[in-house]
Amino acid sequence: MVWRTIGWTGKLVCLPTLERRPFMIDQHGRNINKLRISLSEVCNMACTYCVTSLSDHKRSPDELNSNQMLYLVRLLKEHAGIEKVRLTGGEPLLYPEIVNVISGISEMGIKSIGLTSNGQLLARKAKALAEAGLKNVNISLDSLDPEKFKQMGRVGKLHRTLEGIEACLKHGLLVKINMVVVKGENENEIVKMLEYGVDRGVEVRYLELMAMGPLYKKDDFKLINMHEILRRISKKYSVQPVSADSDSTSLRYWVPGGFFGIIPNESAPFCSTCSRLRLTSDGQLIGCLSNPSPVSIRHLLNHADPEKALQKLVKKSISFKQDATFTGSSLVMSRVGG
Repeated sequence: MVWRTIGWTGKLVCLPTLERRPFMIDQHGRNINKLRISLSEVCNMACTYCVTSLSDHKRSPDELNSNQMLYLVRLLKEHAGIEKVRLTGGEPLLYPEIVNVISGISEMGIKSIGLTSNGQLLARKAKALAEAGLKNVNISLDSLDPEKFKQMGRVGKLHRTLEGIEACLKHGLLVKINMVVVKGENENEIVKMLEYGVDRGVEVRYLELMAMGPLYKKDDFKLINMHEILRRISKKYSVQPVSADSDSTSLRYWVPGGFFGIIPNESAPFCSTCSRLRLTSDGQLIGCLSNPSPVSIRHLLNHADPEKALQKLVKKSISFKQDATFTGSSLVMSRVGG
């Protein structure tokens, strides 16, 4: 027997000791050890490839508070083998308790804590985030031209994102830039963005469009594939492929002075190496972007002995994972975390 606190309110009870499952393996043999959390579906931008308008971003009425979110993360760490966490959205910096969430995850012993942000609020928050335990930030930056930046994001200011990048570097955070390449909009900035990254020691990752949300089954799919991205970069730089982590979604390359990556959602889908589980802002697990069948774990907030129930629900969620081919879905990415 062992004394444990139950539920997110911390009631103390005596429970039998159960055998722990240190990890979760899906039906394709992949160790599912990464958790992406959409803290909130609200965003302060409305990128054209993500939503149809800013009004599409609505805060869930059942959005978890920080104590509830941390309790579910702890369950997933202790009973489902989660080792790495990335906070996303929407825009995670609009979640009012984000510093508490980061410090709470850090106190659990999770050392890999990342954030994906549009950077609009980073300049004034980077210091507090780093002090709370944040390690790395992926910043969405689709253009270095102020007018094009606003056109693709509908709202937002380029200088705010650039200031956010500098603030993160100043406070010791590892920064990567995510550039979604869209045909007819920003492909002429592929090399310019790499130059910007090399100058600052920041790795740029180029993302092929994903057939998600408003782009799902769209006839006018403005794809610039990885081969075109490499062709353009190779005109200026000597490019050499290098190894990446075995479960990485990105193909990685060396150029003189730095590195860049390509996330080839369409050309070479990353499904075969995917080790991610996603948690929505209202407490539902999503195992696969192409098969986004939600599995709620919210009720475990008040479950007396949640271990076996959680493992069963995680297994159900990851059973929806596909093996190799990304097929997309109508789900908006802010729902499940970008």
